[in-house]
Amino acid sequence: QLAPCDLPALIDQALEIASNDFDLSIGFDFKGQAIVRQFDPNLGPVPCTANELEQVLLNLLKNAAQAIHQRPQASEPGRIVLRTRLNPPWAEIQVEDNGVGMPETVRKRTFEPFFTTKEIGQGTGLGLSVSYFIITNNHKGQMEVHSTPGQGTCFTLRLPLGQPSPTADNQTET
Repeated sequence: QLAPCDLPALIDQALEIASNDFDLSIGFDFKGQAIVRQFDPNLGPVPCTANELEQVLLNLLKNAAQAIHQRPQASEPGRIVLRTRLNPPWAEIQVEDNGVGMPETVRKRTFEPFFTTKEIGQGTGLGLSVSYFIITNNHKGQMEVHSTPGQGTCFTLRLPLGQPSPTADNQTET
């Protein structure tokens, strides 16, 4: 069931879970200065299923942290930028990192089930395909990814601002 969600609060909650839940051995401190929040003050509550959207955000945060950790030598501190933006008819959420980035051959397969670049035992290859399904199927939204090898990756989620209008067959005559 979709219900109005306060995206900044949901993002902060996902960050809180991420900072307590992720294996600290990956060497990424979510509580450090690495998180930049850019929340659009004009964006009100957005219809969504909070626990599903939180699952998507956790997947994106975990991948971002791992991509940052994989950088050969850090010329700058690891950074994850979390953005919300009112862009009618969409509410947009962006999760951007300055990690290793992806070559185009990998980027094109990002949402394929069971596709992973992680070592055996490190990933199932399902996180992003499930996330894609949650956004596109359950929320009737869009999900895309842009990436530059050596510079980082940005995932953009678009959620419809309004409830989908009822189909003609469940409208009643008045």
